Amino acid sequence: MMRLEARAPAKINLTLEVLGRRPDGYHEIASVMHAVRLSDHLILELPDVPALSATQGTLALTGETAEIPTDSRNLIWRAFGLFVAAVPALSVERHAPWRAYVQKAIPAQAGLGGGSSDAAATLRLLGEWVSRMGLPTPHLHALASELGADVAFFLNGACALARGRGEQIEPLPALPLFWWVLAKPRTAGVSTAWAYAQLKREAVDQPARAPYAERLLAALAQKAIRAPEDLAPLLYNDFDRPILEAVPMLAAVRQQMLDAGALRVILCGSGAAQAGLCASQSDAQRIADTLTQHGYWAVATPLACGEGIIHTRTEECSDDKNFSPQS
Repeated sequence: MMRLEARAPAKINLTLEVLGRRPDGYHEIASVMHAVRLSDHLILELPDVPALSATQGTLALTGETAEIPTDSRNLIWRAFGLFVAAVPALSVERHAPWRAYVQKAIPAQAGLGGGSSDAAATLRLLGEWVSRMGLPTPHLHALASELGADVAFFLNGACALARGRGEQIEPLPALPLFWWVLAKPRTAGVSTAWAYAQLKREAVDQPARAPYAERLLAALAQKAIRAPEDLAPLLYNDFDRPILEAVPMLAAVRQQMLDAGALRVILCGSGAAQAGLCASQSDAQRIADTLTQHGYWAVATPLACGEGIIHTRTEECSDDKNFSPQS
């Protein structure tokens, strides 16, 4: 079999505005998103012949695995299904199973996009594999949009403006390597549907303006963000007020992050993780250590910069080789 590896990064929302409910039932959003260095480690083991089963697979997880399914509800399974359907030559009668292993560093229900990033990395690796098999690569962004709004972002690069329901991606220049602390109560999770319901947005026929995204885009265009202090006042998330009011333990984490020295703290997506912008790496690590000592999940991480943030490595492996990142 052929082994392919990738790093699947987390993301934070530098701005997130929910502009209204669309006729199709989704919400219209505008969000400037940026990848961070915190990432999952994905390994795929795929046949060394151009054949692949969408249903004969094995998915194993280690690390931050709480509340993450390994069956067909996982986006990795769905990515395999959509990819095989998009490449008819792969759908043959022969036995062609696959194996996937994810060393999870990104917790679930945190707003950090871990599942979406894993799915995007899966699509990227499958595209590389099918190309090596001499078959045409399907349109990965189309498949990503079917999987979910954030998946398309992770195929893009480090920074982008997401619009529509999140699937319309406009690449942006990456910001400098500012350091952040990401934190959440270990037992806290926020339902996306519940979070959107708290906003009570009216229906919209046409996209509304997104003033906070526009403000950040103007600063990027003017190259006015040179230090963390320049970025801090530009951060914004529509979910901050209703979620923190409804979930006191998240408000408590927010206050601890600010008291410890974070320049600005915002929710990651609709939560439950929060991202605190820090003046330096040492500040971020100190705050993360303090929060960890208080029982929270917390990490210090810089932004991820540059194109191709989903990194890949390929090697041959035997069918009986132990299936883990260390093997």
